[in-house]
Amino acid sequence: MRKYILERLVYSVILLFLVSILIFVMVRMLPGDPVSFAAMANADLADKTIMAELRARYGLDKPIYTQYVIWLRDFVRGEWGKSIGSGEPVMSMFLARLPVTLELFLGATFWAWLIGFPVGIIGALRRNSKLDAFLTTGSIIGVSIPAFWEGIVFIYLFAVIWPIFPPSGYVPFFENPWQNLLSVAMPTFIMGTGSAGLLARYVRSSFLEVLSQDYIRTARAKGADEKRVIIKHAFKPSMLSVVTVIGLSWAHLVSGAFIVEFMFAIPGLGRMGVDAVFARDFPVLQVVLVIVALNVLLVNLLVDLTYGALDPRVRIQK
Repeated sequence: MRKYILERLVYSVILLFLVSILIFVMVRMLPGDPVSFAAMANADLADKTIMAELRARYGLDKPIYTQYVIWLRDFVRGEWGKSIGSGEPVMSMFLARLPVTLELFLGATFWAWLIGFPVGIIGALRRNSKLDAFLTTGSIIGVSIPAFWEGIVFIYLFAVIWPIFPPSGYVPFFENPWQNLLSVAMPTFIMGTGSAGLLARYVRSSFLEVLSQDYIRTARAKGADEKRVIIKHAFKPSMLSVVTVIGLSWAHLVSGAFIVEFMFAIPGLGRMGVDAVFARDFPVLQVVLVIVALNVLLVNLLVDLTYGALDPRVRIQK
């Protein structure tokens, strides 16, 4: 198991390094000059001498490979630079918005698991029934609906026609717990429905595959209670493929956070990344994308380790 963990760690570090290069290059392929965008927002920076000084300060006058080496060195040290537009340290911006995004992720995961697992299990147990057809159709719709369209519909229904939830904005939990729950209810549900649909489909197919195995038929033939068969004999084996889907659904949540946070004016990392794209704020955008990539890699690493713990056959042995 130690060798398996070590190899997965090495693979993840190499992949993160390659992804960081890709992010660094693609960010600089965005049309427009970040210093010019900053000058448009702040007239005091419009002077050509000041703009040249800003380019030198942020290393934008150096070759791209030199910029990358300097940025990677500073990033590993925890020196993430400053925003070109506001001059605020990127680390401070990140730490201020991280709790908001984490709350959205936890809420979206709650909805995804609350909906996905029961729908998938019930669909497998009631295979080819009308209920199964209804649940399967619902899961396909959940996967297919774009987050931005679902957000528009939810805002119109539950904030305009029936003003139950606020249409946008965010209230910190410790400032007002009830208003906090109301402000994140729609965003987390919208983020979670896509993952719930994906999870439900894989749970259903995995359960159907396990329920068709000989040892399940043997347990039933021996007179075992159906609940015991499902919980003791079918649940754990069916989770092997579902664990992989959980990692994929987490990546889906990360991408959905950019759209949802921007639509609902939530000051999280997704909103910070979108604002950085519009402002061509390279230091901020690079950090956001690398942190997103690191997040997805860590979750997939945990999925691989969990998969190896559940099924020793997948561990790497030489």
